[in-house]
Amino acid sequence: MATEDRFKQTVITTLAKRAANRCSNPDCGAVTSGPSADPLDSINIGEAAHIFGANPGSARFDPDMVSSDRSAISNAIWLCTNCHKIVDDDPVGYPAGLLFEWQREHEQRISEQVGKSGAETRKRYQERHLEEFGHISYLAERLLVEKDDHWEYRLTAEVLRFEMAPILRRWHALKRALYLKQNTRIEKNSFFPWALSRMAEITAIVAAFCELANVEFSRAWGEPGEPGNDVEIVATCRLFSEMCQSALTWEETVRFVAVDEVFTEIHSLLIGTAGGIIDEASKLPAFLSETLADSPPSGEHQLKLTLSLPDGWSEAVDAALARAVRELT
Repeated sequence: MATEDRFKQTVITTLAKRAANRCSNPDCGAVTSGPSADPLDSINIGEAAHIFGANPGSARFDPDMVSSDRSAISNAIWLCTNCHKIVDDDPVGYPAGLLFEWQREHEQRISEQVGKSGAETRKRYQERHLEEFGHISYLAERLLVEKDDHWEYRLTAEVLRFEMAPILRRWHALKRALYLKQNTRIEKNSFFPWALSRMAEITAIVAAFCELANVEFSRAWGEPGEPGNDVEIVATCRLFSEMCQSALTWEETVRFVAVDEVFTEIHSLLIGTAGGIIDEASKLPAFLSETLADSPPSGEHQLKLTLSLPDGWSEAVDAALARAVRELT
């Protein structure tokens, strides 16, 4: 296991206390600490278990997660040694979603047992509040409920990762020509309006990306020292992902067409334009997670996303259009 993917001692200690040193498996619930024969010592049979595995080949490993997310308390559940082995030996029978449910229900039971005021009321509120977000990942749910330090950025990274994953898989498949669509023939007299329409669309996509990345995320996160707005954060993440989908749709539109030979230069300049923007956009969730690997992060952190058209692209397309016009006249 990579060192950086292990839980820090502070995480282990906090997790054990939150679980009241009891196994979170509802069919077990074993006490995991107690006295030893040495009056100055104690025994412990509890372990901080990874929900999503810590390294390739381990149970429920998710290659899309960054190291800091794997070693965060949001990816941990307290189990006795026996249950830890059981769930890791059978990841199909004990998927990540089930372990997240165990963890949440166990902490709720402990809250009620220690007499935490309003535990049942808080549970109802949390359930109603989570309904506002629709389908989100279990990890995002945990971040929304617990709201620990820097939760705004962790939540952003997780929702982006979850929402963008199917789009990125589709884009990577398109790059490798793993699927095809029926080609649409662009007739000679229709090509110029078609090309100009594609250029207007990609310009609008770039503008939307820039507004979301530079304005809307900051607004949803709130001013420094003030809590962010979880509803706005999730909504902005989904808009960002929708723009990735729009870029993918645009890329499919320009790839699966047939044009006359005179227009092939222009066509080749269009292909890959939106895909490059998708590749840049995919860097955002990993950057946020990696920045938070050191808690609390210090100083300023900057990520330069090239969510714009390549330098000289518009000029190159205009020049190619002009050459095509001359060949046609």
